[in-house]
Amino acid sequence: MKRSLALSSCIVSLMAGHASAQTAPADTRQTDTQPRGEPAGATSAAAPATPESDSPSPGAEIVVTARRRSESIQKVPISIIAVTGETLRNQGVQDLKQFSSFAPGVSINNGRADGGGTTAQIFIRGVGQNDFLIPNEPGVGLYVDDVYVASSSGALNSLGDVQSIEVLRGPQGTLYGKNTIGGAIRITTVKPDLDTFSGNATVAAGSYNRLDITAGVNVPLGGDVALRLSAISRNTDDLQKRYLSRDGDGQGNINQDAVRAVLLWKPSSTFDLTLSGDYTRIRQHQAYGGNIGYVAGASPLVDVLNNEYYPTINAALGLPANARFDARWATAPGAVGATGPNADHYDVWGLSAVANLALSDDISLKSITAFRRVKGFAGRDGDSSPYPLLETVSYDNNKQFSQEFQLSGSSIDDRLKWTTGLYYMHQDLENRIVANLWSGLVTTSIPIDFDARSLSRLSGNTYAAFGQGTFDITPRLHLTAGLRYNREQRNFRNDWFFLVQPRSYTCPGVDVNGVFIRCESTDNVVTPAASLSYDLSPTKLVYFSYSDGFKVGGWTPRLFSQQSLRRYLPERLKAYELGLKTSWFDRRLVFNIDVFQSDYTNLQLTTIQADSTGAPQPTVQNAGAARIRGIESDLTINLDGGTRIQGGLSYLDGEYRRLDPGVSFPLSAELPETPKLSLSASIEQRIELSAGGRIVARLDGTYRSKTYKEANNVEAIAQRPYALLNGRVSYTLPSDKVTFSGYVTNLTDKRYIVSAIDVASTFSLYEAYFGRPREFGGEIAVRF
Repeated sequence: MKRSLALSSCIVSLMAGHASAQTAPADTRQTDTQPRGEPAGATSAAAPATPESDSPSPGAEIVVTARRRSESIQKVPISIIAVTGETLRNQGVQDLKQFSSFAPGVSINNGRADGGGTTAQIFIRGVGQNDFLIPNEPGVGLYVDDVYVASSSGALNSLGDVQSIEVLRGPQGTLYGKNTIGGAIRITTVKPDLDTFSGNATVAAGSYNRLDITAGVNVPLGGDVALRLSAISRNTDDLQKRYLSRDGDGQGNINQDAVRAVLLWKPSSTFDLTLSGDYTRIRQHQAYGGNIGYVAGASPLVDVLNNEYYPTINAALGLPANARFDARWATAPGAVGATGPNADHYDVWGLSAVANLALSDDISLKSITAFRRVKGFAGRDGDSSPYPLLETVSYDNNKQFSQEFQLSGSSIDDRLKWTTGLYYMHQDLENRIVANLWSGLVTTSIPIDFDARSLSRLSGNTYAAFGQGTFDITPRLHLTAGLRYNREQRNFRNDWFFLVQPRSYTCPGVDVNGVFIRCESTDNVVTPAASLSYDLSPTKLVYFSYSDGFKVGGWTPRLFSQQSLRRYLPERLKAYELGLKTSWFDRRLVFNIDVFQSDYTNLQLTTIQADSTGAPQPTVQNAGAARIRGIESDLTINLDGGTRIQGGLSYLDGEYRRLDPGVSFPLSAELPETPKLSLSASIEQRIELSAGGRIVARLDGTYRSKTYKEANNVEAIAQRPYALLNGRVSYTLPSDKVTFSGYVTNLTDKRYIVSAIDVASTFSLYEAYFGRPREFGGEIAVRF
C-alpha cells in the first residue's frame, strides 16, 4: 500500500506542476493508432486516452486494424469485437477476466489452480487450452502492441493505459505473427503524442480496502520525439480467511503494480520508431476458492491416510485426536483451514521496437522486434486443510524473442490491398514443480511415495511466412485470400523424481512398451484462409469466409509414470463462417450477425487417468474430433437524448464426433468451457447539464448458460446458469477535466465458478475457484 501511494504521489506531483497546459481530450474512437487512409504499417501518434471520458458519440465510426490496415469495423469480413479504452473504463474493466464477461463466446479465466490466479486460460467459440504447463500452447493468441505473448503464466495482469482491445474469432495466421487456432486478442496501448503535454490520474477506493491508482503522462521532447509514461497499482484485501494461518494471510487478494514507458521518434513523414518497455510485479495470495466438496470413500489412498497416518500427526498439527480429512475442510469459498503454499508471485517484463518505413506512397515496411521474460511461482493448498494432501508450487522461468517483418501496400489502382510477412520466435521455457501429494502415505500399509519434484525445459523455434490480399473484383465484390507456412520445432526435457522412494520418469525416455521416445518434433504445416464479401449497399455487407488453424503437439507435462510418455498430435481446426453486417440511420442502429461451423480434430485435453499400477496420471491426450456450430450477433442503438443500448449474443452447439481410444469420457459429453448461450447487454444514459458538465449512468449485464469446467463433465464443479449486473454513475465538472464516479460490480452478489478440477477419485475432493463477490466504491479521475 505504501508503495502504491509513493508511486502515485510522484506522478501526480509531476502532472500538477503542468496543470496550465490542459487541453481538451482527443476523440479516441479509433481502436488503434493508425488513422484511416494511411497505408498499412504506417502509424501516427494518437492522443492519450482519457481516464474517464464519454463513449463515442451516436453514429461514431469504429475503426480497427485487424487486417493490418485501418478499416471501419463494419467493412471487415470477419467476426470481431472491438472495445475502446473509454468503454473499458466506463464498464469498470481492469483485467482480461473482467473483459470477457462483456464478450459473448469468449471465456478468459485463470485455469487450473496449480497455475495461480494470473495464469491465462482463454477460450473463443469453445476452442482454447485448459492446461498451462509446458509444452502445452495456448489455443488463443494474446498480443500486446502486436507482440505475441507466449507464456500463459502471469498473463492475466492489470489493463493499464489501454487504447483498445480487439477480439478476432476463429483461426488467425495469414496476417499475424503466431498461428492461432481459436482466435486472437489484440491489446493496443496508448502511444505518445508529439505535440501536446498531457496526462491523467485516477484513484479508486472501495470494498475490501480497494485502492487502485492509475496515471499517465505524455511529454513531447522535441519536434520529432515524445515520451509516454504510465503506471497502475491495484490493491485489495483477501476475500477469504485461512483461519489456521499463523501469519494471518488469507486468499483472493490483489497486489499488482505495473509501469510502461514508450518513446516515439518520428524524424520524417515516412519513418517512425517506437521503443517500449514494461514491467509488472505480482505479489498475491492463492486465488479465491479451494476445496468445495468431500467425496467419502472416493479415494482409497485418502482412506488409508485417515485410518493410519493422520491420527499420528494430529497433535503436532494442533488438531483433535479424532480429526480426519473429511467434509469439515470443504468450506471454500468461505474461510478455509489451509496452511500450505499460498502465493501468486510473478515478475513480467518486456522490451520491443517497432519501426515503420514508407517505401513509397503505396508500400510500407514494418519491423517488430521484441523480448519478453516471465519469472515467478504459484503455490496452492488444494485440499484447504492442515494436512499435506494436495499441495503444489509451480516455478516458471520463461523467455521469448521474436522478430517480424511485414511488407504492405496496394496495387492495381488500389484494387489490391496486400500484406506479406516473415515471423521468427525462439522460446526458452522452464518449469519446476514441488508437489506434496498424499504425504505420509509411505509410512502406511500402502508404502508409496508421491512427493514429487520436477524440472521441465522446452526449447522451441517458430518460423513462418504469410501473406494475404484483398482484391476488389468490382467496386462491391471483394475477394480475400491468404496463406501461411508454419515450421514448428520443439525440444522437450522433462524429469520427474521422488525423494523418499527414489525413482524417476523422464522425457526423453523409454515408454512402457520399451520404445525410446526422443521428445523432439518438427511440424511443417500450411494453413490457408479466404473470404468473399459483397457490399449490398454502402452500409450493408454480406460475407463468407474459410480459415484453417493449427496448434503444435507435445508431451504430457506431469510424468507420474512412463505410461503416458507419448506425443499428442497437433490440433487442427477448419472454420466456415457466413456473416451480415449492417448500419442504419447514419449508424444510429448497427446490427451484425454471423453463423459458423468449426471442424475440430485432435483436440488436446487434460484428464486424470489411472496408470497400469492404479496410480493417478494427469494425461494430455488427443481426445478425437468435434464439431462446433454457432450463431453470434451484436446490436447497438443510439437514441436521441443521449441514450445508448448495446447487446451481444453467442450460441454454441458443440459435440464430439469421434473419440480416440483411452478417453475417459463418453461421446455424449459436453465440451469444456463451451456454454450454449452467452449474452451481454448495456444501457448508457448521458445527460448534458445546462450549467455545464454532464452525468453518465451505465448498467451492464451478462448471462452465461451452464458451463462444464473439465472434460469429464462432473456436475459438482459445473457452473450453473448465472447472470451478473454492474452499475456505474459518473459526473464530469464543466471544465471537463475532473470526473467523480460511483460503481458497483456483481450487484446481486452472485457466486460463480471460474475454474475447477475434479480430483475426487484421487484426493476425495472437488477444487474450485470463484469470481469476485459484490464490490462497490468511488473513483476520482483528473486529466489535462
